[in-house]
Amino acid sequence: MFTKPTQALGALALLGLISGAVAQDIAEGTVISAANIDQVKTQTFEGKPLADLILPTQEKMIREFGLQMRLRHSAAVDVDPKLAALTKQNAGKATINAQTRTLDNFVGGMPFASIDAGNPADGIKVAQNFMRGPWYADVLDLNPMYFALIDGQKGLDREQQWRFGRYMASGAINPALTDPKGQIAKYEVVLNKYPNDTRGLGVVTIQYTDARLPDVYAYVRSVRRVRRLSSNAWADPLSATDLLNDESFGMNADPAWYKEWKLVGKRWILGIAHSGVLLDPNSGSGAARFPMIDFKQAPYWNVMDDWEPREVYVVEATPNAGHLLSRKVQYYDANPLAPMLHWQEFYDKKNELWRIENCNYRRTKRDDGTYAPTVSFVGVYDLQRLHASIVFADPKGRHNYPDAKAADFAPDAIPRLIN
Repeated sequence: MFTKPTQALGALALLGLISGAVAQDIAEGTVISAANIDQVKTQTFEGKPLADLILPTQEKMIREFGLQMRLRHSAAVDVDPKLAALTKQNAGKATINAQTRTLDNFVGGMPFASIDAGNPADGIKVAQNFMRGPWYADVLDLNPMYFALIDGQKGLDREQQWRFGRYMASGAINPALTDPKGQIAKYEVVLNKYPNDTRGLGVVTIQYTDARLPDVYAYVRSVRRVRRLSSNAWADPLSATDLLNDESFGMNADPAWYKEWKLVGKRWILGIAHSGVLLDPNSGSGAARFPMIDFKQAPYWNVMDDWEPREVYVVEATPNAGHLLSRKVQYYDANPLAPMLHWQEFYDKKNELWRIENCNYRRTKRDDGTYAPTVSFVGVYDLQRLHASIVFADPKGRHNYPDAKAADFAPDAIPRLIN
């Protein structure tokens, strides 16, 4: 529900006058489920009607697919003081090119220090903040990420492990990482480590500041050679999972590659910014590795965690004609220095709801001593074929680690990064 703050306060005051008392908040720790959602929707949490906080697609996941939400009070997230200072220093410099939709004149920090929630054209600014701002980390190495691939009728289908690395070569807080020519936006590497029959498969992607399509390189294990792929691979499905390549960690594409970004407005939803889920790498394999997933009840993919009220920007993105989606609706945290992408709805070419992606964040101390919200786990749920991919970040992952080098993310680095 989109309302102005003064309207919302006025409505609550009027309700109090009519009823004689303002409704009492539901207790922290309450678990919202299919069994109690009708009752819960008549109550408030932190003074906000839960009927407004719960998105229609979240309600669908609760009623039809067994999602449960444990409520916790909202709390601020940590941001790097250097990021805040750099964003303030460069405020107003970055611009969006009206013809190419590229991000121009970006120096560092978050590209856009402020967003106009009433301006639909600011949707691309929200997306650029998420993609190009170094709020998550200048450089990271998750070795590995753990994938649980789940059949919604049978349970755990298979397990995978992938290594993911990212190096921000533009806009990083650490100026030593910056591409001296100003051409490269970032490097990324994704490598399969398990199971052994697919071990070594992987790609390196290089994205550019001028928004040209990326360079994509694959390692062909059978010949132990790196080969260049079509640049259009950026939107292909990620091997055997329910994700497209441009959906990892919520979104992984230059916004200029999309046809349109529309800022729908600003609202409150329930999101996970202080996740209590932490995978134990030493817990075994198969279902034993994922004790947080409810494998006892269909669709066998639900994870209990702590949901809190978060103010978000709602953005509708329209891809170009060749994409597998007709559109997607995204819910970005309104914190200008931590634009966490809490929830997404993906619609197929018939404009029917196809998949849901839910990104969940936790407070993490990075290698340089700073704190920031980083991914705890990401769930992607294909509601049409009843299948899910749940990705857990390496709990010992490296963020802003010393001695990071661009050469570690070059195509010829793939063979030595498999270990």
